[in-house]
Amino acid sequence: MTTYAAILAGGIGNRMHSATIPKQFLQLGDRPIIIWTIQKILGSHAFDYVYIAIHPEWKDYLQELLEKWDICEPNLTIVSGGKERLDSIENVIDAICDSHTVETEDKILIHDAVRPFITNQIISDSLEALNRHPAVVAAIPATDTMLWIESDDRVDSMPDRSKLYNGQAPDSFRLQVLAKSIRELTPRQRRVITGTAQICLLDGIPIHTVPGDPINIKLTSDSDMLIAEGLIRRDMGETAEDKNE
Repeated sequence: MTTYAAILAGGIGNRMHSATIPKQFLQLGDRPIIIWTIQKILGSHAFDYVYIAIHPEWKDYLQELLEKWDICEPNLTIVSGGKERLDSIENVIDAICDSHTVETEDKILIHDAVRPFITNQIISDSLEALNRHPAVVAAIPATDTMLWIESDDRVDSMPDRSKLYNGQAPDSFRLQVLAKSIRELTPRQRRVITGTAQICLLDGIPIHTVPGDPINIKLTSDSDMLIAEGLIRRDMGETAEDKNE
């Protein structure tokens, strides 16, 4: 069995008001967001191969960052990201199939470059769950009151919060199952897909969940960055305390 990780960093859009570069390259603490994420994935020691899907215009810049932070893993591969998330996933799968023989038990974990607080627990839970299920996603229970609004800002209903969860990343799959589901997508389905696990759901593949973590946030806005900076300061402070003990 071979275990793969795919880090999706193909986007170039940005909701950060002050940013002039893609958000995955913004500085968080002492290093760019994407470096935090790569180091978390590699540091888990859970993967035989790691792929990063990056926009072609930013490939050289990413390579410079990897060299600066002394990330020279021989099993780390950079591939071109596509126009949409689905395209980037396909590019990673194609690259894997070009270089490796894919077996039935092979697994792939797909993560966002802008979720730098993924934990080893989430990674291990996700990969272990694939021994029983074909597809899993990290999720946490919804804590806010949910409002269903069709139009005109009018609340039509309030869904039962106990049955609602916030999906996070990573999304993890048996690799052959994901590849088959992608091949069988119709043009219409390809247009409506917004999440990775949705690929298999549209193919009738059951999606199971593993516990996510509230700190496993996706950094998409200025307010997210403020939270992330606080988390980094906390973690760095704890590390300093550990060294002093």
